[in-house]
Amino acid sequence: MTASLDADLRERAARLTVAFDGSAWVLGRPDLGVFVAVPEPGAVFVTTLQETGSADEATARASEAAGEPVDGGDFIDGLTAAGLLDPAAAPDDTVAPAGRRVKWIEGISPRAAARLFGRSGWSFYTVALLFALAVLVTRPDLRPSWQDAWFLPSPGLSVFGWLVLGIAFGALHEAWHWLAGRAIGVPATFRVSYRGMYIVYETDLTQIVAVPRDRRHGVYLAGMAVETVVVAAALGLRMLVPPGALDDLLAAVVLFRIVAIVWQWAALPLRSDSYALLANALRCHNLYRVTWLTVKNRIFRLTGPETAELAGAGARDRAMARWFALLYVAGIAVMAWVFLTVMLPLMVSLAQWGVTQFAEGQVGSAGFWEALVVTAYVGLRLGLPPLLALRERRLRRAGALL
Repeated sequence: MTASLDADLRERAARLTVAFDGSAWVLGRPDLGVFVAVPEPGAVFVTTLQETGSADEATARASEAAGEPVDGGDFIDGLTAAGLLDPAAAPDDTVAPAGRRVKWIEGISPRAAARLFGRSGWSFYTVALLFALAVLVTRPDLRPSWQDAWFLPSPGLSVFGWLVLGIAFGALHEAWHWLAGRAIGVPATFRVSYRGMYIVYETDLTQIVAVPRDRRHGVYLAGMAVETVVVAAALGLRMLVPPGALDDLLAAVVLFRIVAIVWQWAALPLRSDSYALLANALRCHNLYRVTWLTVKNRIFRLTGPETAELAGAGARDRAMARWFALLYVAGIAVMAWVFLTVMLPLMVSLAQWGVTQFAEGQVGSAGFWEALVVTAYVGLRLGLPPLLALRERRLRRAGALL
């Protein structure tokens, strides 16, 4: 009976990956996308289980690594509760994941992807950044303005132009994240999906936690790196192309890509690419949540479970959260500045155009229908996300009650 139990435990432990990220050991189930950070004795415990299947032997070796007795049974219960050793926790292959996998991009080999992120690749991205900065400093006439958003004959058409540009460059941004992950050997998928009426691109890089932290930086920077190349190319073309429709398009590209880059660095509270980069560089595991609890504790009062959660967080996360909150505040200020200098003027200008079209255009005219379609589209853009969030919140509550 004992041999049977040992074999079962060994089989379950064999599904786990064990990796060192520079500050802690990470245990994971890549097939489920579940990962937890543990101290070294925890990693010793699991590797011993994988080797022998014996809980007693794993407990003895973990105790030796810890320098004090450890409770092996309690550790197994904890891993089981987390889904790592739960025999019932298996991926459901009968349910197709949301979205459609883009298989042609997944055919790119890691060796081919690595050419984009080696020393020459990052040198190219750096040159593109320096070129873009030099042009913006020395050529004031090429600096972006919110008025560059109107790059088509009418504001209504320009709105749909934004949609097309957003889809195209959103795909490029996410594909570059995927390629950077591919370059370091991270198994990942690239999917086209949707959120309500919006086309979105999803790059699954959950298994990156099994890669040493020093190798992850490029993956988090990849999206902004290719955005920088786009900005540099558009600025370079604007220096060569005389004023006209193409120049207007390039100006719009520069505006929206620079806004996208600035937003990535400012949107730390929204867990943007820059948040992932900084959390990784600071060797934190749950900096977002710990920062939020730290700020809430200073302003309001934590609940009992929240107090216990903050106390149980890693010392590194708690130390970094004390000052990382300042970056949150700075990021919010930058996001507010972008909204006031770009988004708000665009919204006001679009509203004025719509009112004029409805007031002066005849019902059934091209201008009337254009304004009506744009109004409906903007209404969905602004109203659908809160409705989807409310729906998801209700579904979570319903699930909690079942």
